[in-house]
Amino acid sequence: MTTFQSYKKFGLEMRGAVGAILTIAGCALMLLGLAVAIVDRVTGKFGLEGEILLIFLLIFMGMGVALLFFGIRMFLKDKERVDGLREAYENDRCVMADIAGIVKGTSFKASSDNMFTGVRYRETYTVECHFRDPATGKPHICYSQALYCDPAGMITSKQVPVYIDRNNENNLYVDIDRVLAEEKQWSCEEKD
Repeated sequence: MTTFQSYKKFGLEMRGAVGAILTIAGCALMLLGLAVAIVDRVTGKFGLEGEILLIFLLIFMGMGVALLFFGIRMFLKDKERVDGLREAYENDRCVMADIAGIVKGTSFKASSDNMFTGVRYRETYTVECHFRDPATGKPHICYSQALYCDPAGMITSKQVPVYIDRNNENNLYVDIDRVLAEEKQWSCEEKD
């Protein structure tokens, strides 16, 4: 197998970003509930007494703990995915998959052009690949990340490297950049 010297960036997906936000929100809710309870206990500023103060504190702390738990879990799950792919890439654990075709789809993006329309749809393209697991012979179908232009005229090979996480065979990364023509790679970047 070919060893690639370049460094690939495997970023967090939406799940990891949402997890980080939920973690921060959970901590903020717990701190807010605790701060209000302490301030009210010391100064009596909010007028919360006895059972009402306890219920208020339990609601805020409970919501905060729940958000913290789910946020950490989502973030760590996505970080585990990223670490597995990075490790597979650095140790050159890949198979060459046959390019089966290009799948056309749509995605949407909030538009700042006109506040009344709000959403703008555009075409996306993903490259579908097929390969058999060398260890088990099990067939796999995988897809590249979304591209914002048709890569049909840019693909320079009939096979593409697919990196496989050894701990999770469903965690795959199709390295589509390896088979796109060098001078045309940047034309597939997202355009506003």
